[in-house]
Amino acid sequence: MTATTHSSASQNHQAMALKPLKHIHHMAFRCRDAAQTRWFYEEVLGLPLTMAMVFDEEPGSGRKVDYMHLFFQMGDGNFIAFFDAPDDADEMMFRPKHGFDVHLAFEVDTEEELKAWRRRINKSGRPCFGPIDHEFIHSIYMYDPNGIQVEITIKDKQYDAIVEADKAQVDDVMKAWTEKTRARKQARFGDALDMRGLDTSKADFSKVKADAPTHSKA
Repeated sequence: MTATTHSSASQNHQAMALKPLKHIHHMAFRCRDAAQTRWFYEEVLGLPLTMAMVFDEEPGSGRKVDYMHLFFQMGDGNFIAFFDAPDDADEMMFRPKHGFDVHLAFEVDTEEELKAWRRRINKSGRPCFGPIDHEFIHSIYMYDPNGIQVEITIKDKQYDAIVEADKAQVDDVMKAWTEKTRARKQARFGDALDMRGLDTSKADFSKVKADAPTHSKA
């Protein structure tokens, strides 16, 4: 066995030995204002603000910037997080975003809960509509103050069976979808369509600290 082959085999063994990623610790978004965002996620959605950390330097780059990092805790211990960085923000960032581009989906257990949340959110002054039947889930929708679409959903009674059926044909569906859309995507995205690694050939790392710590703030 050559050194190259041995190295490749060792890397493959290490990759297989890794445990699956277990959960999302947090997802982070930009917000217009910390207090406005707190009102929606804590007072309307009931997610307590657990951490509100203030910094004056961007982790990794060392760029001077005043910002707050907020963390709202969900019932399972995970977080929805936001950055309040007013000096480089503008109102365009907070216009409503299409759900295809970004949305958050929370889960509740019953249809009664779903309808109760819809009433609560509408009473708060944030228009909330639905439920919409997606077959495997049923959801209501609203926008947060930062233009992010927020979904609350319940699983259909046949959820597990639907997921298992989809899982059994996922490779065939992916192949058919790629064949159907490849030409359109090629016209739009060109060679980027086949990129798998990150192209750093034009990246500017000159401002990254040489002595940056091996881990940074979240």
